[in-house]
Amino acid sequence: MIVRKGTGFRRAVKWFVLRNWGVILTAVLVEQVIVHSSRYTDVLDTDVFSATAVGLFATVVGIFIVFRFNEAYQRWWEARILWGGLVNESRNFAREVTNFLTPRRASGVGSEEEAKQVQRTLVYRHLAYCNALRLSLRRQDSWDELAPFLGPEELEDIKHYVNKPTRLSFMQAQQLAGLFGTDVSQSVLFRQMDSTINRLLDIQGGCERIKTTAFPDEVRFISRAMVWLSAVAIPVAFLSADTEIRALEIGAVVVIVLSFMIVEQLGAALKNPFENLDNDTPMTALCRTIEIDLRQQIGETDLPDPIEPVDGVLM
Repeated sequence: MIVRKGTGFRRAVKWFVLRNWGVILTAVLVEQVIVHSSRYTDVLDTDVFSATAVGLFATVVGIFIVFRFNEAYQRWWEARILWGGLVNESRNFAREVTNFLTPRRASGVGSEEEAKQVQRTLVYRHLAYCNALRLSLRRQDSWDELAPFLGPEELEDIKHYVNKPTRLSFMQAQQLAGLFGTDVSQSVLFRQMDSTINRLLDIQGGCERIKTTAFPDEVRFISRAMVWLSAVAIPVAFLSADTEIRALEIGAVVVIVLSFMIVEQLGAALKNPFENLDNDTPMTALCRTIEIDLRQQIGETDLPDPIEPVDGVLM
């Protein structure tokens, strides 16, 4: 995710200009071709290429691209809301682990020392769950990153499952079921913690829905084609009004066409928020935030540092 003030002049030139040099060059070349062609043909002597007609076309293109951008931004924002919910539910889970899994409240916990060990195991497995969800959404296979949070046997076990986060949730629920007894008070506590795990799975399902539901490819194709048509139509409109094109008009054409292309590309970048790109949901930083919060809740003091932005980008 690009943080506030992360888009400076250098990044703007790199992202907006260097990535679109083909569009800029095409717009200028189209203008030059039309300039020379207009001297020998009457191609511009028609209302099809009038400023009014091209202006109407540009309006339609703008509405379509803004619609696509809004839909893509909605997906991006929903992904951020889901991961914000993951942070909150993680804190809830750690609070329940430390408050409920004590010798007085859970019959499967025999002593204070055993309670601390159980609490640490569950919290660390949850940290593995959050990082496994991050790796899964980004289609990364570096599962050894979970080694600090899981024992060797558990790490080897989850590698045999397609959906690692779901397997870790199952292991959490299985251990919790064995820690609580059958009397009413302990059943209430178990249901409370099981409900938290269910909400975590709902968040996981929402993220997987965004990841696996492709944005309609026809929308991408049509919006890109309309932007390129604008690169041709706008220079024609300028020449229809004035058969001599000047440097200022060339600059205006480039800015207009580039504006369309930038909005279209931003929509393309935002529609997939789990691709480990600059506009990605900062899952690595959020996993580190969860790790710091939860490890503090179980009394640890040797904590990692928060993830800091690099070149204005927080991953």
